[in-house]
Amino acid sequence: VGYRKIIMSPSPTDTLTVKDIVFTHGEIFKVVDDFYNRIQRDPVLQVPFQSVHDWPEHIDRITHFWWIRMGGQPYQFSEYNPVPKHYFAGFNQELLKRWLGIFNDTLKDNLKPSQAVLWLLIAETIGRTLTAKNDIFEQMQKNKVE
Repeated sequence: VGYRKIIMSPSPTDTLTVKDIVFTHGEIFKVVDDFYNRIQRDPVLQVPFQSVHDWPEHIDRITHFWWIRMGGQPYQFSEYNPVPKHYFAGFNQELLKRWLGIFNDTLKDNLKPSQAVLWLLIAETIGRTLTAKNDIFEQMQKNKVE
């Protein structure tokens, strides 16, 4: 929902470079696909992800998210706002820590060490930002009730 392709997706061999470290679109897809397969089996994180009803679409959308976050050209149009979605799914520091642990394991299992370290740093930064925005959103929700 809220997504549609606007141009052709990158091929698996298309690359982007972040701080002299090269990633292919195929590597990004492989990490995202493996990660969300792990999430679906995780007894804690599978709960907030129950709202995902179309896993292939979700994996495609999150592959696009990471592709553009690391400098690739957008190839989907999105009106997605992650803050309310994560807030209402119960996102918190404990879940973020678990998410990052599984993500780190996935990165190490699928990428070269330099790629894994860099991508984890990016994910940790996004996690801190989302946590701060989540806290602001929570306060806004409380102010609506008062």
